[in-house]
Formats: sequence, C-alpha cells, structure tokens
Amino acid sequence: MTQITMGMIKKDNQKYKEFVELPVPVGDKEYVVKIYPYFSPEKVRDLRNEYYQFLKTAEDEKVEIPEIERDDLIGYYVIKYFTDVKMTSSKKIKTIYAEFKEALNSPLFEVVLKGLPEESLLYVHEKIHEIKEIGARFENEIRKAQEEIQNLDLENRDVLFPPTEKQIPEV
Repeated sequence: MTQITMGMIKKDNQKYKEFVELPVPVGDKEYVVKIYPYFSPEKVRDLRNEYYQFLKTAEDEKVEIPEIERDDLIGYYVIKYFTDVKMTSSKKIKTIYAEFKEALNSPLFEVVLKGLPEESLLYVHEKIHEIKEIGARFENEIRKAQEEIQNLDLENRDVLFPPTEKQIPEV
C-alpha cells in the first residue's frame, strides 16, 4: 500500500482551479460565466464567515433579512465566491442586500446556480448549518448550567443572585 504524500494532496487540490464556461443569455446577447464546480474548504470557510458577518451587521443596523431569504442569500454568496460574476465591492449592508434582491429576481441567478454541482452546494449548506447547530448546542449548555446554578442549595444566595429592587425591604 502506498503512503499519501503532500505532493499527491497538492495535485488533488488543483481541481479547485478548474472551471466550466456556462453560456447565459442577457437580453439579446450571450455571455459566458466561469463556474468553479469544486469548492475548496478554505473558500467555503470564507464564504460562511462573510455570510454570518452580513447577517450580524444587518441585525446591528436593523436591516431585516427574512428567514425565507437566507438560503437564497447563501446562493448569492456561492455565486460571488465560485463564479466570475462581477458583484458589488461595497461593504454597506443595504447595497449588498439590494444587489442580492436584484439577483434573486433574475432568472440568470437560478441558471448559474443550477450550473453548479449539487454536491458542492450541499457542502456549503452543511458547513453553514454546522455553525448554527454548534451555536444551538452551546446555548443549550449555557441554559443548563444556569438552571443548575439556580437550583443549588446555597446558604448565601444573595451573593450569586442579588435581590431585585422589588425584593429589597424598605427601611
């Protein structure tokens, strides 16, 4: 049996540079979009980070992103990271969201997404939802720990749980 070498891994990683040209009609002209069908874990990580940063900043700036649009938003970022479609370089949430809405309402968005391998798209979704699951488990563990602390039989509970203003007797 042959041992795996870093040279073999490097050669295998060349697939992330491969692309397919997809002709797409825009109006009465035809353009070619380069699609990179193999998604490197590193670029998927960057996509995931940018996606979550977008959602966090949108929340901070009170820009509501409906839950129903979040999977489509992942598709928007897939197109950004794994095609040569020129997209906004703006960091402004409202600009990005407006561009996303335009992409979402364009049949070209769907054509380009359908040109990508399903297993690559599933990989991105798995990585994004993996973070959600970890966060949910973490929150559940925090909630359990807080409940355990609340239920401890302590002599001096006021140290950990100071009385609220309503509980302080008036003198």
